[in-house]
Amino acid sequence: MIKNITSNGTYIQVHHGYHNIPPISPGAQSAGLLRYNGNNQCVEVYNGMAWFPIDDTNINIDLSEYGQEIFAWAEQKMIEERKLKDLMKRHPGLRDLHDKFEMMKVLCMEEEQQ
Repeated sequence: MIKNITSNGTYIQVHHGYHNIPPISPGAQSAGLLRYNGNNQCVEVYNGMAWFPIDDTNINIDLSEYGQEIFAWAEQKMIEERKLKDLMKRHPGLRDLHDKFEMMKVLCMEEEQQ
């Protein structure tokens, strides 16, 4: 059972089909928060501005476009790292160059901090 989904709206967005329903519970809620409304006998989701009842046709909780970009970038980086590790296993010279590059990167960063 999902008790709640919370977000500041950067990574999770809540879309709804209701456009004229006023907020039921004003306050400092986060987009994506779920609650049970005993007065209306329904589960509701907060979209960052208002509470909306959840039904099969009107609520979609998803990653924001920015969140999707971050996850796609992270996935691509993971794939690239796996390929590089595989190449370094098969080519010791590449491993040696990679290690030297990483050492130089650390030394340069330390120099920049001084």
